[in-house]
Amino acid sequence: MLDLAKQQASFAYSRFDPDIKRTISFRLLEKDRDLELLWRWMNQPHVVPQWKMAKPIEDIAKYIDINLSDPHQDPYIGFIDDTPMSYWEAYWAKDDILGQHYPAQEKDRGWHMLVGEPDFFGRGHAPAIIRAFTRFLFLDDPATMKVVGEPSVEAKRLLRYAPVCAFEEQGEIDLPDKRAKLMFCHRDRFTQQFGL
Repeated sequence: MLDLAKQQASFAYSRFDPDIKRTISFRLLEKDRDLELLWRWMNQPHVVPQWKMAKPIEDIAKYIDINLSDPHQDPYIGFIDDTPMSYWEAYWAKDDILGQHYPAQEKDRGWHMLVGEPDFFGRGHAPAIIRAFTRFLFLDDPATMKVVGEPSVEAKRLLRYAPVCAFEEQGEIDLPDKRAKLMFCHRDRFTQQFGL
């Protein structure tokens, strides 16, 4: 019980979602606590094609070290009702390769994500957790007016969720590892549709 209370206290964001009738939360990734979890997720068959990180646990440990020391991004673990189920990387677009593909503003944010737990994959939770993480980024910095994304053109499922999460397609771009759709979610449109 004490561990659950400690975990809840460490959440950077936690809110009940009326659409899925469950609580969605995020906390910063902690290497000692989350290494095995992230390694297991990166080796899930549904994760491997997009992330290409099916590697030994030592490689995932190095990946975590790099992410935790990178000032342009922060890694998070996502929860539904206190069960860890997703991994997120929030980044500042102007410092990311994506910032070279459009006129990135100082406070534009972006994210990468994966649903790691097989029990949560394909269960209809994606729109709710995408909206929750996007809301979290808007709340995290009031100067953030736009959240951006660059899903692969092959990520059909994720692209299907974009419009219901207030993301608008801006066209296709070529990134080093993929052909991607450039997506924008503007604060004012998100707030009108879902509130902050």
